[in-house]
Amino acid sequence: MTNRYDRQLKIKQIGTVGQEKFESSHVLVIGVGGLGSFVSSELVKAGIGEITLLDFDDVELTNLHRQNLYVESDVGTNKLTAINNHLQQANSNVKINTVNKKYSADILSTKYDLVIDCTDNFPVKYQINEDCQKMGIKHIFGTCAANQGQVMFIDQDSACLECLYPKEDIARLGLSKNIGTNPMIVAITGSLQASMAFKYLTDPQKISAGTLIVVDNWNFDFRKIHVKKRKNCSGGK
Repeated sequence: MTNRYDRQLKIKQIGTVGQEKFESSHVLVIGVGGLGSFVSSELVKAGIGEITLLDFDDVELTNLHRQNLYVESDVGTNKLTAINNHLQQANSNVKINTVNKKYSADILSTKYDLVIDCTDNFPVKYQINEDCQKMGIKHIFGTCAANQGQVMFIDQDSACLECLYPKEDIARLGLSKNIGTNPMIVAITGSLQASMAFKYLTDPQKISAGTLIVVDNWNFDFRKIHVKKRKNCSGGK
């Protein structure tokens, strides 16, 4: 334990015991774009023990307004190369693994304490949800568009993504469309995912699974919605 974490160690809900749990944890972050760059940055700076990052894209100029870890000199560079460099400079004590590929279930063959879905693609989100449910892995769903962000912790007993958004409703809800992104909602949503991960990894009994957090940063609206598990949910089948 080093004094770099002095300020968070003073928080009674964390303390030395919580920090030690956090430093012994291994998290998988799927997608290191907007949400993933915030999640990765905050977990690494807080001292996560090991983090695996999965992505396959290069940094583009249009990423820079909302993807906080990338700078102009990273444009055209593989995201994992760029983010690994920035994260290791932020905290050299953290073990960082990078996997340069599209998501597939085989990545879950490694043992993770938690999976964090930071993708921007709903078909992939459904696949992550289904795979995590089948394999008994807890994960955090997150999405944001325009001025709204949504985050939910999911375990095998709670409502899952398909309980929240049945696949047949996606087209009607417009969740698969690119409608633009307020950069501030990306920061808020990513930070909520990181906060949820930090809380679970330090004090797992206190996390509330199946509760959707919805934030609108234009109207400054913050809501928590309990999502019921559907009897006919196919998310884990």
